[in-house]
This record gives sequence, structure tokens and C-alpha cells, in this order.
Amino acid sequence: MKRMMWLPAVGVVALTCAHALAMRVALLDFDDQAGMASDPRLGGLLAPGSLARKGVYLLAKDLVGRPGMTIIDRRDFMAQVEKLRPEDKGKKTPTRPSFIQAAQALRADAVIRGSVLSFSTGKRVVNQAGYHADFSTLTLRVALEALDPTDGSVIAMADGKAETSVRQTAELQTVLSEDDILGLLDKAINAALPDLEAGLQKRAELQRKRERVKLSIKTSADPALVEIDGILVGSTPVEGLEIYKGDHVLTIGKPGYQDITKRIMFEKDTSIEVPMIRVQLTASELKEVLEKMRMHVVIGEPALIIHTED
Repeated sequence: MKRMMWLPAVGVVALTCAHALAMRVALLDFDDQAGMASDPRLGGLLAPGSLARKGVYLLAKDLVGRPGMTIIDRRDFMAQVEKLRPEDKGKKTPTRPSFIQAAQALRADAVIRGSVLSFSTGKRVVNQAGYHADFSTLTLRVALEALDPTDGSVIAMADGKAETSVRQTAELQTVLSEDDILGLLDKAINAALPDLEAGLQKRAELQRKRERVKLSIKTSADPALVEIDGILVGSTPVEGLEIYKGDHVLTIGKPGYQDITKRIMFEKDTSIEVPMIRVQLTASELKEVLEKMRMHVVIGEPALIIHTED
């Protein structure tokens, strides 16, 4: 059974002001998805991959201080991801782990990742009556995605563009510096943020309005760990835990006992009793447990005794 920290997705989202809902955001790296190469004089000497790696820091800078937005330290987030890398017979597997468990462990409400979509130069040449000039435009476009930390689904998307135009003549040659390009990247990110933030706030508002029910759980071997939808919410006995109304996967586990996993539709306040079975049982202990679980029990998998409350 996984060991995670509490994720406030099953609780009430707090208001920070009349217009913004509180959100904890974790940042993944930017990806390089640029196609065309830029003019060497206009940023072309800066590799798009290197530019993308700097994007996460600019994004964090632009998010810090926004109403209702708390940024999780990216280094800690990435460290959590690395810790979750799976192993096969003691060796690291080539498959990188999902970011979801790390986001849940750090109580993130959303994970944002970015991409550099384009980093290229368009050119217009004027040659008339002996006059010659190149008009070059460097365009940088980024995309931002906000992902749900529960299942990784996309909950908001936005893109932003920034560009600069440069006139090149025989007498005047302009070469853009790395700092100039980073300024463009910063502008593109800022252009995308309003739409992304609006999507996040809309999602947070919908989550805040979702109907909730109360759940109480006890077992025959308290305390036992309780997970809802893969998120550790506490240990038994659990009293009056608020969860969203609807379908959930409930997992209960304790060292030395069989883990129990059930999918349950919660439509009203519910209390659950869970008979636990030890991994190794004597014949008399097995008989006692089976008697407690009554006739609706499948041997080897403890049943849940569910009571709904008006």
C-alpha cells in the first residue's frame, strides 16, 4: 500500500479573496518542441532546448505573488519525482515515474508544464532603386498546460506569443543577445498566463461547489491506513471525513494484514466497518473473522459492512 501525504482535494478549498481561490502549484520542466531554426544573428546561436530549460524559472517568477497562488519549490518537486523512479531487481528502470504521486505527496492542486512551440525568424527583403534592407521578425511562442494531480488529466491550457522586429542594412547589423531572447520568452509566458489562470480558477470554483458527503470508517484492527482514490487521508478510526459525492476507490491496509480495495458509490453520509484478516491466521482466528463477516463474505477478501446515514 502506498504511503502518501494528505491531499486537500478531498477537503474544502479555502478562499483567499473574493475573486481568487487558493491553489498550490508545482512546476514541471519546459519541453522543446520548436521546429525551424532561427537566424544566427537573431537568437539562432541559442539552442531551443537550452532556452526551454530556462522557461521554468521565468514561469515561477511570473507566478510568484499572484493572488491565491502558492508555488511549490521545483527542486523539491523534482526530487520527489526522482525518488519514485521504479526499480526492477534493484536496478533503475528506464521508465520515468508519473509525477502524480509526487504532486500528491506535496499537496499540489495542479501541476503546470510548458513547451516552447516555436523559435524562428521570418524575413522580408526590400531591394528597390539601390536601397537594400532586411526586415527580420523573431517569433517565440509557448504553451502552458495545467494537469490534475489525481489522474494527470489536462484541466487548463493556454499559449502566448512574443516577437521582435529588426531592420538589417549594410550599415546596420543587429545581433540579439541571450538576455534579449529571455526577455521574449518572459513576454510569451506572461501573455499565456491570464488564460491559464482563468482556467485554473474556473476548475477550483467547480471543485469548491461539488457536493460532499461524510465518511466514517473503523476496522477490527485499528489503527489502519486509509486511502481514497490512491491518496492517503488518515488512519482509522475515521470520523466525518468530507469527500466528494460519487464514485471512489477505497483502500485500507495495515502491516501484517491483507490490503482491502473496494470501489464504492457514495451518495449520502456513510459509515463503514472493515473486518481485517491477518496475512497468517490460525484456524480458530480465521473462524472468528469469518463469523464476524457474516454470510456475505468471499473467503480471502474481507467484505465491508456499509451503513448509510440520513
